[in-house]
Formats: sequence, structure tokens, C-alpha cells
Amino acid sequence: MEQIRPLLIKFIYIAAITMIFLSYLLIPAVSLGSSLIIALAVTVVLFFVGDQYLLTRLGALPTAIVNFIVAAVVLALGGSFLRRPVGAGVILATAAVIGVAEWIYFRYIRSEIGALGEGEEILSAPEFLGEEGVLPEGGEGEQAPGPEQSDGPEQ
Repeated sequence: MEQIRPLLIKFIYIAAITMIFLSYLLIPAVSLGSSLIIALAVTVVLFFVGDQYLLTRLGALPTAIVNFIVAAVVLALGGSFLRRPVGAGVILATAAVIGVAEWIYFRYIRSEIGALGEGEEILSAPEFLGEEGVLPEGGEGEQAPGPEQSDGPEQ
């Protein structure tokens, strides 16, 4: 459930990119519905391959490069189901813009939830997910003194 917001953000910018490149810049144009279906497929594949698996292991730039390649493959496979031919230039240009957008998105996530260490989940920060006042596990921040902490001088 906590992955819906990042998935929705990713779908919005990927759908915008695919609609611009496939529906408006390509002559003859791909239908808007087909463009949205391809965007949904690209979003789901990139979310599970890039965000869930590779990002915490490789970092932002290598993951964005892999996402460029994966997006190009998914766009080529999706383009084969369209009634109109989609050229390799359009596929590569769309995948390149998606790769750059992914890199910017990963930097945005890093600035929102802090630097990721090895093995940390990218979506574990409640601040990024809209929950206020909750610290992520192992997070640092100001906490109220507990029984083992005190504000006074040590004796």
C-alpha cells in the first residue's frame, strides 16, 4: 500500500513522456489509449526492476541507465502490437527521455528521504509517503527524552 504514491508519480511522468513522443510527435500518431497502455507497461516494469531491485544495489545513475535500456525494450515490444509502425529513433528518444526523468526522480527521492545505504528500502521513509511526525526505522532526528535519556547534566 505504501508503494502507491511513488508508482502513481512514476506513471504520471512516464505517461506524459509517452503521450508526447508517441501520440503527438510521431506522424501518423499512435492513439492516446495505446500510448497510455504502453506507459502503464513501462511503469510497472521499471518500478519493479529499477526502483525495487536495482536502485538500492547500484545507485541512481546506473539504475537510470539500466531503466533506459529496459524502457527501450518494453517500448519496442509494445510498439510491435500497434497498428502503426514505430521507428527505432522514436523508441530510443522516448527511452532516453524516460531514463533522464528516472535519474531526476531518483535524485528527488534521495533528497526527500536522505541518502540510501546498502540494503535500505527506498520506500521506507514515512515523510516521502505523506505521513507526518513518524521517523523511519533507524532514522535520526530529535526525539523526546525517554527514561534512559535526560535533559539535565549527567551526575
